[in-house]
Amino acid sequence: MKTEKIIVNSLQEAVEELKRTYGDNAVVLSSRIVKRKRWSLFPFFKTTLLEVTVGIPDSEGGEFQREFEEKIKVYEELEKLKSTLSEVIKTVQTQDEERETSRGNVSEGLSMRAQRVLSRMIYRGVRKDVARRLVEEACGYDIELGKLDFKEDLYPSLMESFKRNIVVEGEKVFQNTPRIMVLIGPTGVGKTTTIAKLSYLFKRAGKRPGVITLDSYRVGAVEQLRAFINIMELPFRVADTPEEFIKALDEMGNRDLILVDTAGRSQHDRLRLNELKLFLESAETQIYLTLSANLSELVMYEVIMQFGMFPIKGLIFSKLDETSYPGNVINVAYRTKLPILCFTTGQTVPDDIVIANYEYLTKLMLEEKHELESAGNSPEA
Repeated sequence: MKTEKIIVNSLQEAVEELKRTYGDNAVVLSSRIVKRKRWSLFPFFKTTLLEVTVGIPDSEGGEFQREFEEKIKVYEELEKLKSTLSEVIKTVQTQDEERETSRGNVSEGLSMRAQRVLSRMIYRGVRKDVARRLVEEACGYDIELGKLDFKEDLYPSLMESFKRNIVVEGEKVFQNTPRIMVLIGPTGVGKTTTIAKLSYLFKRAGKRPGVITLDSYRVGAVEQLRAFINIMELPFRVADTPEEFIKALDEMGNRDLILVDTAGRSQHDRLRLNELKLFLESAETQIYLTLSANLSELVMYEVIMQFGMFPIKGLIFSKLDETSYPGNVINVAYRTKLPILCFTTGQTVPDDIVIANYEYLTKLMLEEKHELESAGNSPEA
């Protein structure tokens, strides 16, 4: 198979371009968001496009046709999901505006700079009541102003407030490394690439990880993860049954840590969730729920509730690069008190991952997206 890269505006356009240019046998291998100049004479004006890597078979074969048809179905489902979520977001925003209009002035009693930070956080998607609480706890009463103002410089003050209200696991997982770490979550949130990124970080930290995948359903999932893990020269196993899972765990008995990738399950598919539960009950595991940062807050809560049948140890927020309003991350972490393990900020492996820390959370709320990207694409950020 040979590969080609095409630049398109959407996944739907990519599918149409594939069929028109390469025929029915071509398949999509991966995709990522890229920035391109809109006009050559004005380099500051850029547009967001999608770079799609296409696999073109060297010979004809029915297998490629089946893969292509399955890809089309996935893209159609994604488009339907986007449409549904868009309607949910519009409804929630309308309800929130009506409800919060009657609450009075949320910035009452705050200094001018505290008001500016509060407005910034609300603009970034933090709920007004949550933003007010976080800003208040970062402030003390200034007698001269007669209002609440930050106790010291802005960043350390807000960071201290985050420490009191949001749980971050981050570097702790490298100090007290679990024996078996499992990533669960809905379809398409990026569990497989996150497993690959975490494997690299643990290896770089001096650990000896191994990887097991339970995702043999999705087309290309095993091959994609196997390729990443082989490059890192780590052991890799595929398990289709709970018995095979136990066997794979035994074969990796000499590893410091075993990372387990799972197939995406809809939060509404109780049958598939129970099936996954049978796998995970057969061993003592620490389970992390992966949520896409570009989902609406209500959908995140729904996912957490439905996946609550598993003992969730913490949260991973993926696709942080695909939203301009990351306040949902703060809202969910604040209300659920579940620890945040890490964020992913793109599809590049092993880069585009940030181990959660309070400094990064503070920057996430106060800095522009391009400033955050320049400082955040590393686990030390």
